[in-house]
Amino acid sequence: MDVDSDAVASDPEASEDEIITAQKVLQTLEEAWLNEKFCPELLPHQSDVVECMMEQVQQMEDNIRRLPRGDFRVVVHRLELDRIRYVTSNYLRLRLEKIEAFTAHILERENDLSPGECRFAREYLAHLETHLRHLALRHMPTNIQDLDHNNITAKPNTSSFVFLRVKGELI
Repeated sequence: MDVDSDAVASDPEASEDEIITAQKVLQTLEEAWLNEKFCPELLPHQSDVVECMMEQVQQMEDNIRRLPRGDFRVVVHRLELDRIRYVTSNYLRLRLEKIEAFTAHILERENDLSPGECRFAREYLAHLETHLRHLALRHMPTNIQDLDHNNITAKPNTSSFVFLRVKGELI
């Protein structure tokens, strides 16, 4: 990316004063995306990284608008922007898929969710319960009509195989 010299965000693992580049933010977002993609459970949300990358995308779009139309760099930068948008939207889509699949289980660990995701999960669970009550439970005997989340909660398969790649020497 052409904008490495611009300081864009504070690293959540580092001190508040340390500034990281757009390339580092993108690398962190891609790592979070791949981790989310291959992990059966919902990982803690990287809202700072997503917000920072979206701000960077907006700045890049502004820079592209200033370039002349025939400039070859416009095509390359637009391609890079499309790639960044794909990674960001796929990361968020994966999180929503996991929230929809394991809503009750995930709501037990609300600290892994962003405020918007938490609100979505609560509303989704409420709508799901309402739908289930109106569709099926009202036609069943009264002793079966109780919804016990502990008995019907879907949980991620945490006993499946996971493949790892070491990024550096451990010793």
